[in-house]
Amino acid sequence: MRKWIKVLLWTVGVVVVLLAAVSLLAGPIAKGYVNKNGEKLTGRRISVEHVGVNLFSGNVCVRDLCVYEDDGKRAFASFDTLDVSARLLALPFKTLHLGHITLAGLKANIKQNGDHFNFSSLIDHFATDEEKEDDTTPSEWTLKFYNIRLSHASVAYDDLRNGKGIHLPDINLSVPGFVVGGDEASQGGLNIGFAEGGHLNVAADYDSQEKRYSLTASLEKFALENVRPLADDMLRIERLDGTLDAHITAKGQTDNIMQSHIGGTIAVDGVDVHGEGGSVARLTSLKVEVENINLGDNRYDIRSVTVDGLAATYDQWADHNTVSDLLVASKPADTTQSKAVEVQQDTAAASDKGGKAMALRLGRLAVTNCAVTYNNHTLPEPFSFPVTNLNAEATDLTLAGENNAKLRASLPGGGHLVVVWKGDLGDWKRHQDLFLSVKGLDMKQLSPWAVAYTGQPIEDGVFGLTTRLGIANSELDNQNKIDIYKARVGSRRKDVEPEMKIPLKTALYILKDKDDKILIDLPVKGNVDNPEFNYMKVVWKTLGNLLVKVATSPARALGNAMGLSGNDLEFIVIDPAQHSLTSEQYHQLSDLATIAHSDSLIVLTLERQMPATDDSTTQHYERFDMMVSRYLEELGVDKRQLNITTGEAVTDAKGRTGYAVSSEMRIDE
Repeated sequence: MRKWIKVLLWTVGVVVVLLAAVSLLAGPIAKGYVNKNGEKLTGRRISVEHVGVNLFSGNVCVRDLCVYEDDGKRAFASFDTLDVSARLLALPFKTLHLGHITLAGLKANIKQNGDHFNFSSLIDHFATDEEKEDDTTPSEWTLKFYNIRLSHASVAYDDLRNGKGIHLPDINLSVPGFVVGGDEASQGGLNIGFAEGGHLNVAADYDSQEKRYSLTASLEKFALENVRPLADDMLRIERLDGTLDAHITAKGQTDNIMQSHIGGTIAVDGVDVHGEGGSVARLTSLKVEVENINLGDNRYDIRSVTVDGLAATYDQWADHNTVSDLLVASKPADTTQSKAVEVQQDTAAASDKGGKAMALRLGRLAVTNCAVTYNNHTLPEPFSFPVTNLNAEATDLTLAGENNAKLRASLPGGGHLVVVWKGDLGDWKRHQDLFLSVKGLDMKQLSPWAVAYTGQPIEDGVFGLTTRLGIANSELDNQNKIDIYKARVGSRRKDVEPEMKIPLKTALYILKDKDDKILIDLPVKGNVDNPEFNYMKVVWKTLGNLLVKVATSPARALGNAMGLSGNDLEFIVIDPAQHSLTSEQYHQLSDLATIAHSDSLIVLTLERQMPATDDSTTQHYERFDMMVSRYLEELGVDKRQLNITTGEAVTDAKGRTGYAVSSEMRIDE
């Protein structure tokens, strides 16, 4: 055998022996070094049970490694096995080639206390005060990672201030290949299991040459309770039931990520939101189909939104309501921070001037089997108004141009509501056209509002309303037709100070026709840009003026409306020769008392009509004044409702003597 061959064999043999020795010794040496110097290297105590190195295969295996918290006792992060295989011969060619990376049994415990996290000291340990410029020189290295696996990892996050947290007990990642700097396509997949229920599956493909990616994410039976703790700083929600299913796709180029095309479906089922006082809202199902979202163009094309079985309750008190009860009060902002935010907002506003306006299109909106209940606890009487069987539909809704929608619902007492709307969503003051029809509403349901505004309860009646509401360039033109049948109003409540003192009860007497019906036209106009404009106040003021005008009709009209026929209630004839009241006069006064009893705001004026005579005749009439006044008081007429005037010495147009009767309303501003 030639000498050089022997030398080569001996050399190779020695190298193999040395490599084998290094492989055998490298692991224990690395283990000892890490256990001894881990705290110096990272600022944290580190323990490892096994380190194995094989220089022949380029394999490194680490088992049972743990990084501890700052106290050196509790585990911060650990894993069971890390196994990496590298192709060492590729390194001279500036290629980092990893045949496989397997990380099994990773456990991480993340804790937050205000602005401090339990990994903050790790970041601080490696931080440096030296400012280095970013190196933008393209790397000459090629990175090739294959068979990347994260198996059965778990991450626990806890917020120590509020005692809330999120637990992800089963995270699995699989990436067949990931190449940077080469011409190979990359693929990957991620699977996450959630502690409260549900799984997330993500699959991604990336072409490094075209810089093009595609991603598909599927979320199955994700329990909404998983995300509730994240909203604790904003919402007071005790429990959030329901599940979320989603299938989302995204495609685009990584160098222009804002121009990605995003689509898919989102479905929520069995939602029940519990506040501090119990269930606030429930939802059978919500489904959203997204045709395409392009953030770069600020375009949102939604194929359809379907809402089924929404049941919500809104309660209003003097100083809070259902929404405010759910919202966590924000802390007073720091002045310095506020100024910084203002500067940022001004900068953002300036940069947005050249941005694209939002383009939104909703192909179809369908709302079915919904119910909303409004409870008002600020009125003299509790008010509860449930709207059930609410169904709505709309097509091709946009922020620019005309839209249309229809709504139907059931009202208390067998009533029905129909709404047909056309208008501009982007600029609602420019154009709105709304038709609203209410039929068969039990008026007793509105009694608390009537008490608050007029001081008088509604005891019976059926209400109908037809409204045409139009807005053109901020000018409101609202035509209302009110249809009321068999309305009955109770006595004025003395313990209530109403918003407006209007003669509701008396006016209804007069407005009724022979069939017990009331028909009222009620126009409302105004400018919605006027800061003092309040629609409800305008409605009640217009209605109040109408009722006052009606109720100031002559006493005969009041009497006829109340069925007091057969007597002249506009004039009580008094013969100058008579010395006492007649039966007819007593009957007339009794009818006037009935009118006065119908509404405490009615004031009866009896103006004496008498010829010019001597003092004895005047004293004779003054005796009648006393008799009339005393009798009406005996019948229970309040002194404030009676006004007897002397007037001048005259007779009426027919030459009669006595009292001319008129009525008016005592309106307190």
